[in-house]
Amino acid sequence: MEYMPRDIEMKQFNIVHKGLNENEVRDYLRELSDELEKLREEKAMLQRIIDDKDENISRFRAVENTIGEALVVAQRAGDEIKASAGMQADVIIKDAQNHADMLVNDAMQKAREIAFQTEDMKRQSKIFRARFQMLVQAQLDLLQNEDWDYLLNYDLETKPIEQTPDNKVE
Repeated sequence: MEYMPRDIEMKQFNIVHKGLNENEVRDYLRELSDELEKLREEKAMLQRIIDDKDENISRFRAVENTIGEALVVAQRAGDEIKASAGMQADVIIKDAQNHADMLVNDAMQKAREIAFQTEDMKRQSKIFRARFQMLVQAQLDLLQNEDWDYLLNYDLETKPIEQTPDNKVE
């Protein structure tokens, strides 16, 4: 049976001979009723506090769930960004390798062309040297010709140059 403070105050007892002092019993029951009322109020207040705490806990759990979900989403986004960056890095590295290969191939081609040009210039230089050497030799041969000695030793005043019928100078 549930006792209410008002029930305790209104309780009626049978009167018996040599029984208890009615005023003392009534005072005691009133004190019990007051104490019971305080306990009920305290219980109600504690229940409100518990309800408030439960509500706060529910809110915190909702926030915790939201934060957890946000962390999972952030982790996924981070993983996706990381994977994307890795793929972009691979593409950049591959492009750089292709570009480097192209530069090396171009440099090798230019080196071959320069080597070919160098060999051609050497060949042309040899030809030029040979021709120049022949020209110089021909000029030297002309200078070493005996006609020069004859001309340099000829005295113009003493003897005129005679021409022969075939226009040769003697």
